[in-house]
Amino acid sequence: MFRKKGILVLTMAMILASVSLTACQKTQETASVSSETSVLSAVSEGQETSVSSAEETASVTEDVSKTTESSQNPVSSTSPVEQSSTAQTSTKPAEQSSTAQTSTKPAEQSSTVQTSTQPAEQSSTVQTSTQPAEQSSTVQTSTKPAEQSSTVQTSTKPVEQSSTVQTSTKPTEQSSTVQTSTKPVEQSSTVQTSTKPVEESSKPTETSTPTITPQETDIGGIALYQELFSMDSTVQVSLTVAQSELDKLQSDYNKYKNMGSKSPIYRKATLTLTVNGTTYTLDEVGIRLKGNMWLAPVYDKKGKLNISHYKLSFNETFDDSTYYGAEAKKWASDEERKARKKRRLATLKEMDTKWNICYDETFVREIYAADLCREQGILVQQIGLAQMNFNGKNYGIVKIYEPVDDIFLKKRLPEAALGGDLYKCGWTMRPCNYVQNEVTYGVEDKDKALKYNFNLKTNKKKSDHAALKNLLKVMAGNPSKADFEKIVDADYFAKFLAVSYFLGDPDDIRNNYNNHYIYFRKDTGKAVFIVYDNDRTLGITYGYNPDGTGMTGQQPFYDKAVGAGGSQRNPLIRSAILNSNAYCKTQYTSALQTIAASRFWQEDVFLTYYEKAKNHYAAFVQPDVNFANVKQSFRFSLDGKYPAGDKANMSFTEYVTRIMKTYHTAMGG
Repeated sequence: MFRKKGILVLTMAMILASVSLTACQKTQETASVSSETSVLSAVSEGQETSVSSAEETASVTEDVSKTTESSQNPVSSTSPVEQSSTAQTSTKPAEQSSTAQTSTKPAEQSSTVQTSTQPAEQSSTVQTSTQPAEQSSTVQTSTKPAEQSSTVQTSTKPVEQSSTVQTSTKPTEQSSTVQTSTKPVEQSSTVQTSTKPVEESSKPTETSTPTITPQETDIGGIALYQELFSMDSTVQVSLTVAQSELDKLQSDYNKYKNMGSKSPIYRKATLTLTVNGTTYTLDEVGIRLKGNMWLAPVYDKKGKLNISHYKLSFNETFDDSTYYGAEAKKWASDEERKARKKRRLATLKEMDTKWNICYDETFVREIYAADLCREQGILVQQIGLAQMNFNGKNYGIVKIYEPVDDIFLKKRLPEAALGGDLYKCGWTMRPCNYVQNEVTYGVEDKDKALKYNFNLKTNKKKSDHAALKNLLKVMAGNPSKADFEKIVDADYFAKFLAVSYFLGDPDDIRNNYNNHYIYFRKDTGKAVFIVYDNDRTLGITYGYNPDGTGMTGQQPFYDKAVGAGGSQRNPLIRSAILNSNAYCKTQYTSALQTIAASRFWQEDVFLTYYEKAKNHYAAFVQPDVNFANVKQSFRFSLDGKYPAGDKANMSFTEYVTRIMKTYHTAMGG
């Protein structure tokens, strides 16, 4: 009997164990389903981030110069990068969108990029959607201000076959610096931005884990780059710099001047950039004084404020203890620091600003000269105008410049050509005349007051300067035409010299062994030349008029270095166009003829630039500050006179009349 009871108990125990195991399995399945549901719910509530990005794709697109209606398609002798993907982001109101919603998780004390169609108190999600071109021509995005949160108002025209980058980010605690904002809804208008179609572009792969942070974002991308340097745009650059930081800039200037150098140290500023009504704000932007002969301190010797040229850095980390001491920034993580190093504005790492130091009363001659270069296929930086506010005061109208760097090259050259050595070339104690035993080359070190004629800008840690040394060696040995063409893109160089002749800058590669860049292509090894710092062009003579004619008296084959004085010593120029057996004389002559027939010499084309500049900026041309280093008032004017000395600028029309007369007389035309 006891045995039967034991069997019965054992049987009942087994049945209960089976039931318990089944219940446990069901509980685990229920928990698993509940967990998946929680994840999906968390995503919808802004607790997870979905990011799809192509790293810095906007910064490697083709050169998309946008100037006037008459200068839309500049010719380039070097092919832009094909198949590059352009970041295009457009947003739709949530009630009209069928696309996936991505969200950001707010972080304590974090200023982040947020794009939203709902007030912050109702939703923390970011809705980012795209439309194909055939479904929409414009996209409207409106935002409401949110407590402790900046908002984004960005809309673009979708481009057929363009790649779409959908981006939302999960801010990290203490992530800092990128604030992009627009006017409140009741005051704002839709901004439409479009870019050229990109051939064979592909859509980035979506991922469920964050791959970028706000600091890595290319704020505005290629669309903002186009607007920023367009004569059709109204641009305002506002800088806020604490008095303590201004004092440090002054101290930096004094310290490095006593060393015979220029300060490399960036101080902190807040930048607010407004382009056609849309505002982008970046904290912790680096600012330092810029310039060579015209480098000006913050204050003069009497303590009166100067106006200066500035270099702005969007990716400065401020963590070098040598420069910043106890104030050096402490980054929360390596990832956060790396993110700052990747921060871009309108595809750029940096941007230069220069005041109207040559008193060009049209304000547009250097911009116009750059577009003439671009029309002829010559590499040149983008230049635009902006009204500058500095600590709340109007500083008048400045020019803004795209830097010549690796990003510049990526926009303009095919991929195979990238990776070569880029040098900034100019006077550094001695002329940059390409004479082998007279020039210097290396990586500038401002802390050691080391300066070079050829200042290496790329491959700083690995270059052995082989391409440059070979060029100098070949040119020192009276090269044959074949040898010359192995080291120089001869056709391009001929056009470069022809454009330079007509621009009439006495401070360039030919006249003063100065102010240009040279780049050695990775694929061919050949040198190409980049126009730079053409602020003394097209009749600008203020402060420097070495031949007394504003360069209008020089014939195309003149054998002088007018600015430096004496005969031409640059062996490249002699071999190309001046020697009896000059290798590029035919190409040079042909290029001169092409440029002489350009529409850019027509007064009505120049007036298009001038009128746009005047319409956008005339109200701001007079600064609020009486600067110590400004000798006369700014004004918009087409007036000019043929200067007897170097204290005035001739008019554009006067310059064209005189240079064309000299050219046609010399060529027998």
